[in-house]
Amino acid sequence: MTNFHDPQVVLHDALSFIKLLHVMGGIYIWEYFTTLWFEWQVFTGKRKYRWTIWLYSGCRLTALIAIIAIFAGFDATEPINCKVWLTTVFLFAYLAFVFASALIVLRILAIWERNVFISTIAISAWLVTITFYMRSLVRADATWNPSTASCLVLHTERTIAPVTVTLVEDFILLILMLSGLRRYGETGMFGLWRFLYHQGLFWLALVTIAEIPPTVFVMLDLNEYLNLVCSAFIHTTCCLRCSLV
Repeated sequence: MTNFHDPQVVLHDALSFIKLLHVMGGIYIWEYFTTLWFEWQVFTGKRKYRWTIWLYSGCRLTALIAIIAIFAGFDATEPINCKVWLTTVFLFAYLAFVFASALIVLRILAIWERNVFISTIAISAWLVTITFYMRSLVRADATWNPSTASCLVLHTERTIAPVTVTLVEDFILLILMLSGLRRYGETGMFGLWRFLYHQGLFWLALVTIAEIPPTVFVMLDLNEYLNLVCSAFIHTTCCLRCSLV
C-alpha cells in the first residue's frame, strides 16, 4: 500500500500538482480570450445589455486573476510572502465562485417568479457559502518550500469545509432549478424550458457531479498536495461555470 506521507511520494505529488495546475490554467486562459467576443459585443451595443453582464464578466475576470496569481506563486524563482500570495489566490477564486453562484441564484429567482420560500432557500445557501469562504480566507496559510522552489500551502485539511459547502450549495441550487423547470414544462412554456435546460441545468448538474469525487478525496486527507489537486479541480469547475452560466 502506498504511503502518501512518504517524502518521495509527497515530492512526486507536488511536481504533478504544479504541472496539472499549468495545464488547467492554460486551458482556461485560452477559453477566456476565445470567448471574450461575447462581452465585447455587449459593451459595444451589438448585443442586448443586461446588468448581469457585470456578474458574468466579474466571474470570468476574477477566475483569470486567480489563475495568474497561482502561476506567479508556483513559478517564483525566489522566496516570496506565501501567505499574502495564498490569500490573494483564495480571494479571487472565491469571488469567482460567488459571482457564478449569484448568476445561478438569479436564474432560480426568475424561474420561480421570486417565490418568497424558494428565494429564501437559494439566497440563504449562497450567503452561508460566502461565510465559509470568508472563514477559509482568514485561515489561509502558506510557506516557502525550498525542495520545490515554490509556495507550500499549509493545513490543506481546512479546505474540507468550503469544498463541502460548495458541493451542498450546488446540489441545493440544482434541485431548485430542476423543480422550477418542471413547472415551466408542465405549463407548456417549452421554448423557455429548453433554453434554460440547455443553458443552465445541464451545466450545473455536470459541475455538481464533477465536484463529488474531489470532495471525497479532500475528506480522506491523504497528503497536502493531493488535497490541493482536488481543490484545484473544484476551482476549475467554477471557471467552467463562469463561462457557461
